[in-house]
Amino acid sequence: MKSAKSYDELSAFVFGAGVYEGVVPFLAKPFGWRPLLSLPVRLPSPAWWLVSAAALVAAVVLLCVIDTCKKRRFPE
Repeated sequence: MKSAKSYDELSAFVFGAGVYEGVVPFLAKPFGWRPLLSLPVRLPSPAWWLVSAAALVAAVVLLCVIDTCKKRRFPE
């Protein structure tokens, strides 16, 4: 990646995916929402908890890795 902005864009994408696949299902299930692209909402009961939690953990880990790489590449 050639600029710090590229890391910021990647972080924004990972954050959005983490929220949409990790947090939205926990809010959608009790209220009966059916978000179009949120795949865990369509899974049966025990599986959607695991998939949503895994997506949330993966997003947090990826955000930490991206931030570390950005700081190493552009130490400002």
